[in-house]
Amino acid sequence: MQAMAEAEAKSGGKKGLSLPIVIALIVGAVALQAGLLVVAIRFFLVPQPSTASGEVTQPASGQAAPETSQAVPRGVIVPVEDLVVNPRGSSSRYVLVALGLEVENAKQSERLRQELMIPVRDRVIAIVASYSLEELQMAGIRDTLRSRIRTELERMLPEIRLRNVYFSKFVIQ
Repeated sequence: MQAMAEAEAKSGGKKGLSLPIVIALIVGAVALQAGLLVVAIRFFLVPQPSTASGEVTQPASGQAAPETSQAVPRGVIVPVEDLVVNPRGSSSRYVLVALGLEVENAKQSERLRQELMIPVRDRVIAIVASYSLEELQMAGIRDTLRSRIRTELERMLPEIRLRNVYFSKFVIQ
């Protein structure tokens, strides 16, 4: 009996793997699986915005892609600083709007800044004031306003090539 106790004392009384080694193996396996999952999601499930060569694809019809509010500006952006507007039917609430108007080139930008800014500001104020407070709080109203402002300014300024309208501020108080 004493021989068995001595043999057990020499081997440390352990049979198999120790608890810290088992825990380390489990943690390592979980970390490996998490890493593989991240790689799989990133490369197989998330759509890539460009081709393998890094170029953005164009529509097959040969026409330029339609410009959206998410497009990267290619022209010159003319700021229309803070406009404070009372929404339709409200005398105590107001909307603070600041815009950027993207035009074709520097010549058009300068003309817009020097000669046409007051009519542009007036038109934007009139457009925003035509909406009620409830309408201005609806989802998607900025896209509607962006489209309407662009359409009306293009009609008002046919000599200016307006590429896009960006909101830098849209606050309802």
